Amino acid sequence: MAPSGAIAFCALTKSPMIDRNLILKHAPSNINEQVHVNHEGCEAGEDKKRRLYIKRTDKGLVAYCHHCNEKGFASDSSARLSTWLFSGSTSHASRQQLPTLVEVSIEGKIWLGKYYCDSTDKPFNGIKGNTKLLSLDLVDHNGDVIGYQVRNLVPNAVPKYVSHYFAQNNRGDVAWFYSGHKTLVITEDYLSAYRIHKDTGFTSMALLRTSLTDQALIQICELEFEQVIVWLDSDEAGKKGAKKVKTQLQHFLPNKVSVIRFPLDREPKEHTPAELKEMLL
Repeated sequence: MAPSGAIAFCALTKSPMIDRNLILKHAPSNINEQVHVNHEGCEAGEDKKRRLYIKRTDKGLVAYCHHCNEKGFASDSSARLSTWLFSGSTSHASRQQLPTLVEVSIEGKIWLGKYYCDSTDKPFNGIKGNTKLLSLDLVDHNGDVIGYQVRNLVPNAVPKYVSHYFAQNNRGDVAWFYSGHKTLVITEDYLSAYRIHKDTGFTSMALLRTSLTDQALIQICELEFEQVIVWLDSDEAGKKGAKKVKTQLQHFLPNKVSVIRFPLDREPKEHTPAELKEMLL
């Protein structure tokens, strides 16, 4: 018997898909990072509870709406960093796969200079064959290089950052700038952590996301800091992440450790060296 009514209509049509442009508009920058936003044009009605979840994987962007149950997928045809760097490779790299590092390009120097960074400093390198890519060394709390993060300097590139690790057990680790100082400043992005360490001498750590991993929390506890400052970005994700990170630290660290959250409108890297010293020292 042939289906009838609404059943017949569903049987003859494909399930609706989330608009690709909407996925790209709200796409997170880092692999395995996930955001949730209001689903514009949701078939189930106006979404005011940010029910659309978008996650970046090493194969592209996947999306799902918990309001209308629509799914979506988008590839990054505008900037396939992983494809350009490692044709056929996995999301983590071995030392043998490391691209040829060269002097930072003019484009890289301009971008670093915008944030008061020294392009000749050890963490920064260019990548041979593409002047629009910048390599940032990822270092653990012991001073060992565990991988690197590539920054795409093309305006509005998606993704802006792709992180690669030399060993699977380091995948997703934070980037440390450990100085031995007993004040730790936690930032969201790499350049902000670099600037704080460079300009104040404090120990700093870049989450490379808005959340604190269990591994990073264990390392913080083991290093016995006297003061921890949480300074993430001022957008909605940063504010929510900073609040959660502060709560985690206060729960696990001894009561004698001061945990402070900086609710500022600018990222650390956007301040001049003098401003950072005035605020932190």
